[in-house]
Amino acid sequence: MTCVVASLPVRSIAELNERIKRLRDADLIELRLDYMHELPPVDEFIKKVEDFKDKTIVTVRDVNEGGVNKISESSKADFLKAIYKEGIIYDVEVRFLKRNIVPYENMIVSIHYFDYLPTFEEVRNNLSSYANRALVKVAVIGTGKYKQLLARVLEEFPNSAVMPMGVNPLERIAFSLLGSKLIYAHTGEETAKGQMYYKDVKNILSYFNVECEKLFPNPRL
Repeated sequence: MTCVVASLPVRSIAELNERIKRLRDADLIELRLDYMHELPPVDEFIKKVEDFKDKTIVTVRDVNEGGVNKISESSKADFLKAIYKEGIIYDVEVRFLKRNIVPYENMIVSIHYFDYLPTFEEVRNNLSSYANRALVKVAVIGTGKYKQLLARVLEEFPNSAVMPMGVNPLERIAFSLLGSKLIYAHTGEETAKGQMYYKDVKNILSYFNVECEKLFPNPRL
């Protein structure tokens, strides 16, 4: 089944706890920390999300894959390693993992194609090393035979999430019904093209009796 991820741009962690509380009806909440100019102190951040660790996904998206501000790779790696020890789920890019040693077991490992539509073989080569130990996520520009590509990814990698970018947002609903484990939605401000408002996504999926299941069997949670 599919989990609805409410994506929240985080420019400051001053009122982060209260902002997360207002999204408690979402299945999962993505905290996009790349909207900050630098990452917050780990201890302070952990205190802010302590009550919501079971539904938080941290994303520090690289600017080359849709991120907003450039965060140094060393600070990003250190931050991810620290929150991993606290049992907090994060989304980390395949390309980042190829350059940095960061844990990815029971995390989300993602790859984004904004400029061209890759072949399935390219996607498979990028994901195959991680698919048995992580949820793999693929986002592609909506051009050419992107639907066939994403459908094949779902078939090849059962524990995966796929999403087209820059197309009718209802297509993300369709891929959720086809087996995509996650569907990302906005909370009032899009963090990626093609997102719907998370409450609307929840309402639509409810007609199909789609429910979120536990996706991350992390023993630390």
